[in-house]
Amino acid sequence: MDDVKKKVLLDLFASPWVIVPLVGGLSAWLLSWGMDGNTTLNMVGLAGVLAGMGIQASRLIFGIEDLTKKAHSYVTEQEKLAQEQKLDQLMARLKQDEDPRSEECLKRLRTLYTALALEAPHGHTATMFREKVDQLFQAAVRQLERSLELWEKARRLPGNTSRLLLTERKKAIDEVVLTVNHLSRTVEQYHAFQLKDSDHELAKLREELDRTIEVARRTEEVIDALDAPQRYDDAEYER
Repeated sequence: MDDVKKKVLLDLFASPWVIVPLVGGLSAWLLSWGMDGNTTLNMVGLAGVLAGMGIQASRLIFGIEDLTKKAHSYVTEQEKLAQEQKLDQLMARLKQDEDPRSEECLKRLRTLYTALALEAPHGHTATMFREKVDQLFQAAVRQLERSLELWEKARRLPGNTSRLLLTERKKAIDEVVLTVNHLSRTVEQYHAFQLKDSDHELAKLREELDRTIEVARRTEEVIDALDAPQRYDDAEYER
């Protein structure tokens, strides 16, 4: 069950409008039972339970769409907050890696992504473009994370192995810089084409992003290949 459905069910069944009359009705029945039966309390209990169930049914029938929209907005906002916290933590770590380009790349990525997110996409092609931007943003962030891991490991290793990892780490940052530069130019073109309402040009930009995403994916594979032998060495060392 995804987070949106969980939130909808929580709002549906845990709403005070549902819980209060139900709890009130059950409490009245409990008191009636403790008093060996009381007609008034039984009627109050029945009214409370029926009212709670009725409200729940009406919310399910007539308010499910509104609940779903609110749940989706809530979950989206929580995901944004979690992402921002994660990026803040990454930024703090990047400040220590002796390469100011990595920190600058993350700053630019966040600025581009935030500015783009403030604008609602117009049309299917623009929506698809925004999805590609999101994929590239996530890929670039993963590259920065993995490159930082290489730097952290290089600090623990002696001599040639450390220099090799640092050299490859520099190449990884070079790729991120190129990715961010390309994304920046593409977003600028996107804004221009949005004003012209040109789906054809937006589709071309989306295809360019596809190629950039593929380059980012291959870069990730290279970093993973570099890191794999070191993971094995770390495991052997721990034994």
